[in-house]
Amino acid sequence: MADKRHTVPVAYLVIIILFLSSCALVKENRDPCPCLLEIHLTGTQGSTATIQVDTGEDTWNLYAAGDTVLHVYVPRTSVTVTAWSGAPEPFCGVFCISPGTAAPPLYLCQCTVNALGDETIVRAQLRKQFCTLQLFVEGPPGWGTPFSTRIRGTVAGIGSDGIPVEGNFDYSPDNLSGTDSSNNGSSSPWTWSARIPRQFANNQLLLDIVMEDSTVRTFSLDSYLLDAGFDWSAPDLEDLDLCLHLSVTAITLRSPTWRPEETLSINI
Repeated sequence: MADKRHTVPVAYLVIIILFLSSCALVKENRDPCPCLLEIHLTGTQGSTATIQVDTGEDTWNLYAAGDTVLHVYVPRTSVTVTAWSGAPEPFCGVFCISPGTAAPPLYLCQCTVNALGDETIVRAQLRKQFCTLQLFVEGPPGWGTPFSTRIRGTVAGIGSDGIPVEGNFDYSPDNLSGTDSSNNGSSSPWTWSARIPRQFANNQLLLDIVMEDSTVRTFSLDSYLLDAGFDWSAPDLEDLDLCLHLSVTAITLRSPTWRPEETLSINI
């Protein structure tokens, strides 16, 4: 009787083995493979920014001059991206304000993503963490006694997560007018400018008028800003102008973004 068994050619066996091997490769565990983190950085205001990528075990610092897209390979895990400009690297997670100095011109973003796939996109938009207060003080010519201004508060830093950090803030800005505050012979006001860090809504923020090293009058900036509807929780803080007339009992608050009718006058 003839043997009816069929013989599979060797070439076919090789093809079958290669096919099964390719299936095994598709189903392999890819956890050890890194994830490509693609960071879309915006809001730098054209300044140099630092981007810190932290997995909890390893940290990478990247640098960018202006808005750009950066790439870095990271382990497949939870990753925190902190990007900032206008300030040195945070100390223990806090952008500290040194005693006697203004807040830094800090733009900041922090976000956490799960980098578990082959590629993860992070959109890091830097946000303005300070308010520039332009202070105009008017008074009669030949006031007689030189005076200065001082701003005091209870926030002395910003966390890398954007949350204010309590502490003693005490800053005396320079007179930008070019004239001595004791002898202003023109109608132009004396001008000071100060950067104030992001505040909690209920923080105390005070403006002192100082003469001969003594505080002669203190104004509650926090109350005036609250009455003006200033939002300390806004993603980007507004800048403000404050006009104070020493010979009358009123101050005026205005913002570059407000319409003229939105200017606030307060009796004191």
